[in-house]
Amino acid sequence: MASDDIPSTVARALRLIDECGSLSDAARQLGVSQPAISKGIALLEKELRTTLLRRGARPLSLTDEGRVLAHYATQSDLLKARALQSLSDARNNRSGTVRLGSFGSSASFHILPRVLLAFARYAPEVRVEIVEHPDAELLQVLEDGIVDLAIMTVPEGENLEIEPIVTDALVALVSADHMLADREAISAEDLAGHPFIMTKGGSGPLVENWFRQQGLQPNIVHSIQQVTSLVALVEAGLGISMIARLALPQLSGRCRVLELDPIAPRSIGFVRLERTARSGVAERFWQFCTRLEI
Repeated sequence: MASDDIPSTVARALRLIDECGSLSDAARQLGVSQPAISKGIALLEKELRTTLLRRGARPLSLTDEGRVLAHYATQSDLLKARALQSLSDARNNRSGTVRLGSFGSSASFHILPRVLLAFARYAPEVRVEIVEHPDAELLQVLEDGIVDLAIMTVPEGENLEIEPIVTDALVALVSADHMLADREAISAEDLAGHPFIMTKGGSGPLVENWFRQQGLQPNIVHSIQQVTSLVALVEAGLGISMIARLALPQLSGRCRVLELDPIAPRSIGFVRLERTARSGVAERFWQFCTRLEI
């Protein structure tokens, strides 16, 4: 026996001896013979070069060293019980962590709060960890197993399960005093003639594709990641911009939102790989999302 190998039965026997003061009672509770317990304790004392029992005392009691091992047995049993309970909870989808990928402002402002609040009421013991990535990277993040599922612009591809959430669309942003501010809708030709502030967020590729389809390119003077910073530049009159409607923060009266002509729709949904879920709680969260009305 290695010096760091403490037989669990012997350690539990020491704990029971400390409680009841009897080696025979301890053996009976453990379902083993008294000689087996006596031999185990003697072997452990020899290995550890210490005395665990005060054998001359009645009732039988432990030395300080014996109480250390009795405490070890108690803690070991508690850890085992907790591990088995955690395993049971995970097996029955009662606890665990779900990793949810998110593509930024549209989800953060309008979708995630409702989803997380509803799920927290439904399964308060399950933790949902949000992992943010640009829309263009989320599919790879899914394939790499970094997240269990994602809220994102619905991609094209095989081996994907998709649950649509909402249809969104790009809109134009101009300052309230801009010459185009009174328009109901605005074309690519109108936008291309003015300084343009390009979003570096999830809507960026959609903006570029919309201009490309009209055979035009925007006159980009600034590129901004944060939506609030982009809106501030538009309000200051430093350029016009385009962004997904659901990504818009609360706007002041210094900014106007205009429809696009032609429109530029996009579909947002929950997406996961078409395979067995990583865990029971991940499957539980997916099933919850497919039933949720947002």
